[in-house]
Amino acid sequence: MSQMGITLFFLFVISVIALAMVVHGYIDKKRIRKNLDQLSNKLSGSVVQESRFFYPRFSGEIEGRQIDLFFEVVKVGRKHILYYIYSLKSEIICSLLLLKADAYKPVSAAPEPVQVAGEPLSEIKGGYEIRTQNQEEAQAIYEGAALKERLKALDEFSSLQLGPDALVVGKPYDGLSDTESVNILKNVRSLVNLAKAMEQCQTPA
Repeated sequence: MSQMGITLFFLFVISVIALAMVVHGYIDKKRIRKNLDQLSNKLSGSVVQESRFFYPRFSGEIEGRQIDLFFEVVKVGRKHILYYIYSLKSEIICSLLLLKADAYKPVSAAPEPVQVAGEPLSEIKGGYEIRTQNQEEAQAIYEGAALKERLKALDEFSSLQLGPDALVVGKPYDGLSDTESVNILKNVRSLVNLAKAMEQCQTPA
């Protein structure tokens, strides 16, 4: 085979791989859309998708609280990771950032976005590094809301931003099972219970 033939064959293989990735992504997004559509009645919401080549997002409501489910690509070092994210409206004033210890190695020289979240609590609790700008309030919420126990229901999530105004939890997207309605409803109910517990034990402003 000539040099030109090798080059053309290589370009053909690359084109086939690229096309396969596009088709796979299209089919995956279509299946995700189908799963999210099933939530429309259960969570009084709707699915929005800019085009078939964009990941769909869901917006709904549960017990008077706005709930959003969406995807976001996060750059970690040289890698780009697709994250699956829940956001639930709350009335929490204090802000706590929880990073799962086995997913984010706690370090003293934390990246700037993590430093902005505040200083870590005196120790890692429940498998998470907890950072906050209000140590006293965070400690009261951690203990009063039995945070360690409630987090067990959300163990699959590697990062949790609890307050202010919303609970936002995320994890690397593992596949279509993440968007099945039974799993979504379980996580949403766990978030609602967590929001209620935190709201009830926080110090009034």
